[in-house]
Amino acid sequence: MNYLYNFFFVDKSYQNIHTEKLLNFLVALLFSIFLYELGKILKPLLNVKFNSTGIVIFLLSFYIFDKSFLIVSRFIPFKYSFVIVLIGWILFIISKNIQNLSNLTTLLFSYIISFSSLNIFNRFLTLAEENFLTSDERYFWLPVSKNIYEYNLFESLLNNPLPSYGLLIGHMNAVLNQLFSYSENFLYFPAYKNLFFFLTIFLIFELPISKVTKFVSSSIITVIVLTSDWFTYLFFNSLLAESISSYFFGVLFIELIKNKEKLNKSLVLCLGFLYFSKQFISLFAILYGLYYLLTEKKPKFFYGLLLYGIIIDFINSLFLKIPITWRMYTDSFRSDATTGEGGINLKNILNIIQQFLIDRPVTYFIFITFLISLFIVWNFGFYERESLFLILLNTVFVFMLYILIWTNVEYESSYRYLLNIFHVILLFFVTTLNNFLILSKK
Repeated sequence: MNYLYNFFFVDKSYQNIHTEKLLNFLVALLFSIFLYELGKILKPLLNVKFNSTGIVIFLLSFYIFDKSFLIVSRFIPFKYSFVIVLIGWILFIISKNIQNLSNLTTLLFSYIISFSSLNIFNRFLTLAEENFLTSDERYFWLPVSKNIYEYNLFESLLNNPLPSYGLLIGHMNAVLNQLFSYSENFLYFPAYKNLFFFLTIFLIFELPISKVTKFVSSSIITVIVLTSDWFTYLFFNSLLAESISSYFFGVLFIELIKNKEKLNKSLVLCLGFLYFSKQFISLFAILYGLYYLLTEKKPKFFYGLLLYGIIIDFINSLFLKIPITWRMYTDSFRSDATTGEGGINLKNILNIIQQFLIDRPVTYFIFITFLISLFIVWNFGFYERESLFLILLNTVFVFMLYILIWTNVEYESSYRYLLNIFHVILLFFVTTLNNFLILSKK
């Protein structure tokens, strides 16, 4: 008690910036436990293989509701639509767990502890962050997230700083703020994105691999987070789109390739709505969804679910006079083709490589993964073909983009695009390590 009194009232040690970071991580850990417990409850109800998939479907449902009923939800503040979806989930979970309410007690207790911790800590020091390292956060993600949270999705679509840019990530920022704090105005707590570090570790421990691989993989990711400032900020500490888009896509991708015998309708629907997340991932989500449905010979109904979000987007554009998502990019490409601007810039090949090599920890991680995978392929043939193909396709797309289209655009952001699908890269690494450890025992 004496230590706590000195900590908060005498020495005021809590005002140290390192203390703020630690408390944000603590809050993120508590909320990640709550979400994991929620995912554990939803897993059998949604008929999915991983708890992480239940988490993704739960979080995405808020955006799917707002986007699907935009004609009506434009008159409703975001906080009310959030409550409507939340009540729907509560009723769904209670109706399916009426015989076993002990799980709900654990879930409720974990949320109360998480919510109370954030609000108690925030009384003694400001956990919310207002200083951002990138202009994307200051001039796009912050105002977009704030507009959605304090008004609604429709208002943000009308006043989008980048007309037609997908707002799924901004909406998720608003959902997390509401779930974490229920504050009057939008506040960005780094704990929102610290959360995805712990969810990533939980995902690793859910994969069908050896315990040694799980511990080694999670340790390596932790070391990267502790040693690479930019990577950590990008994925686990900023308002940028990478953390949410990569995690959502990675989880849904893993669910699809590891659970092919049981295709969940909500899974396909959610994959289609990643179209509104981020460049490349929006394309990969639709292309991989189509590839999966074709190769697995699924009914035509599933194609409708996959493309439902795009169809709704066209309908909203037609009746509400809002831009079609990603229209600005197609217009830009068409303009460049007509005027002949852009040309070819082969120098960007070297620029992109040099830019990526600046981050030594991530470079070592990719290089080691590459060497081990070459050894396994050389001796035993290809494995994890889908994830490997997706990684190669993303890499080719990035280089082609900067060589042929964004020839005069700053190439520093190429690092972000190469790591767009980090959780797919992580899956490939974990599988590679697991295969290597199995082979080394023989």
